Amino acid sequence: MNDGETYHFIEVRYRNGNEGFVDDVTLNELIASKRIQQFYRPSEQKWVDVDVGPARRGANGYRGPERRASEKNAQEKKERPRGLLGGLFRRRKHVVPRPLISAREWFARGLVLLHSNGDCMGAVRAFAQSIQLDPTYERAYLNRGLAYEELGNLQQAIEDYTKAIDLASDDAKLFYVRGLAFRRLGMDAEAIGDLTRAADLGHWPAHDGLKPIGYSL
Repeated sequence: MNDGETYHFIEVRYRNGNEGFVDDVTLNELIASKRIQQFYRPSEQKWVDVDVGPARRGANGYRGPERRASEKNAQEKKERPRGLLGGLFRRRKHVVPRPLISAREWFARGLVLLHSNGDCMGAVRAFAQSIQLDPTYERAYLNRGLAYEELGNLQQAIEDYTKAIDLASDDAKLFYVRGLAFRRLGMDAEAIGDLTRAADLGHWPAHDGLKPIGYSL
C-alpha cells in the first residue's frame, strides 16, 4: 500500500555498464555522488550523461530539485505581483505544511512495507527518504539494498551494501549479503572476498554461501 503516492522509477546506467531502475530520490543521490554514468529521460527518449550536469526531468513529468536557473527565474517572475503597488503587496499562497517525518520513522515505515506488506517499491522510497535525512544510517542502506534486490536491481543493491559497509566495516552480515549479490551477478572473485570476510567475522552461513562457487575455507 502506498496511500495513493506515485513512485517514479527511472532507468540508470552504472559506471560498470550495468543497468537498472531506481526511484527518483535514489536517482538524486546517485547523481550527486557520481555513482552512475547515465539515466534515461523518457520524455526525450534518450540517455543523459550525468557528468554534463543536466536539468533533470524524469518519468511522468517529474522534475528533480536541479531545475534550470532560467526555469526558476521564469516561475518567480510569473508569480511576482504586477502594478504600482506590486512592490508593497505580494500574493501569499496558503500552504498547508506536511507533517515532518524523521529518518527513523521513514525507516520503520520501510520495514513494514518491505517485510509485512511486500511493497518493495514503497519500501525503496521510504528507505531513500530515511537516507536523505540521515546519510549515516547503515541499516537504511542495507534494507534499501534488500528491497532493490527483490526488484531485480542487483547493482543498486550492491551499491547500497557497499555504502553500509563503509559505515559499519565490522558487520559480518553486510559482507554476507553483498557477497551473495556478487554471486548472483556471476562476480565470483568479489563474492569469495566478501563471503570469506563474513566468515572471518564469525558469520557461519557465509561458509554455505561459498559452496556454490566451489570454494571452501
